[in-house]
Amino acid sequence: MAKTTTLEQIAREAGVSLSTVDRVINNRGGVSPKREQRVLAAAHGLRLDRLSFRTPLRTVRIAFAMASPENPFYVGLQNAVVQETEALTHLNMRSFILHFERTTPEGIVARLRGLEREYDAVVVTCYATPLIKEALRQISTRVPLLAFINDLPGSGRLAYFGPDHERSGRVVGELMGRFLGSEGGDILLIQGFRAMLNQSMREQGFRAVIAERFPRCRVVASRESQDIPERPGEILLEEMRRFPSIRGIYNMSSGSRSVASVRRQCRDGHRMAYITHELTASRKGLLKAGLIDAVIDHNNTVAARSVLAFLAAHFGRLPQLRSEPFTPFEIYLRENS
Repeated sequence: MAKTTTLEQIAREAGVSLSTVDRVINNRGGVSPKREQRVLAAAHGLRLDRLSFRTPLRTVRIAFAMASPENPFYVGLQNAVVQETEALTHLNMRSFILHFERTTPEGIVARLRGLEREYDAVVVTCYATPLIKEALRQISTRVPLLAFINDLPGSGRLAYFGPDHERSGRVVGELMGRFLGSEGGDILLIQGFRAMLNQSMREQGFRAVIAERFPRCRVVASRESQDIPERPGEILLEEMRRFPSIRGIYNMSSGSRSVASVRRQCRDGHRMAYITHELTASRKGLLKAGLIDAVIDHNNTVAARSVLAFLAAHFGRLPQLRSEPFTPFEIYLRENS
């Protein structure tokens, strides 16, 4: 097929002029992002040679806003985003990792403010309060907003990419009930931030399974650590004074070392069952030492890949692909960590 005919096909499909198609294909500039997106989408739809579109003219700038890498989980999350972005360099998409210097609502809003003027899309991992949701809604009126790892309903987000947290909480409930056995026992739950929907969904799933299947198990306390690394260990000590018979610990956030340290010092620590999330290097060591009994690890690489594929399709640089609603997770014990 002659080049002129191909350009005419694209122009007709995209509803733009022939000169607009020519400027997009030959990187001549002067085309609005929305029109460029329509041209590229039309080209993909017509199944025309992608080599004509090796490097789209405009760089799509994507902001990934998340907590500080002081929390090892966010180191892994950041690495997954960087790795998956590098795989899409031919699409001229760039990711920028932005950290919340403070994780108070005011600190998060301060970092979010104005991102819609600097970036073409914003991907957020944070908890939600009315103040934060209002800031997110403002962003969503200007650019695509995606929720990453923690869902943000009511924020104006286009989509959520991450685990099914209620399901993973149910799996932890099943493991905990089996670990404690027919004797059962008292259980302590520790969240990072109650406002994080992912953690409240984990607790909901956990409680449901315990109530359904393990009548001799009892949740005696649910506490918040605010993601302060030493706080979960302090919470465990405080609750053991109130409930000396605690046998199960489900920590949904950071601070595994502090919990493991308390467990190591307890006379009955060997009778406790401790389950948490995300297989960091530190938690792998604690698993091997027998100080954590199980880790539910979510595949953040798959989540990052899904986010970027969604945005590539949104900006007309890849065809729209059907993606799974949630990312997978794995159960790690001492023997497979």
